[in-house]
Amino acid sequence: MSPAIEQLYDYFVGQPRPERWPEELQSNPMLAHGQYAFSEGLRLGYLLAVECLGPELLRP
Repeated sequence: MSPAIEQLYDYFVGQPRPERWPEELQSNPMLAHGQYAFSEGLRLGYLLAVECLGPELLRP
């Protein structure tokens, strides 16, 4: 994996944290952490898109 992706993953997702997983996934740590990592990545992608496209979206 590239160093940039590893650094972003470590910063935004990091080690598994069961307290952040949905209760229904507590018994399946791989699925729980995978879904948590995916949701954090999606959130980061949305934040980057809004930051990049924000001025374009606000133009009349």
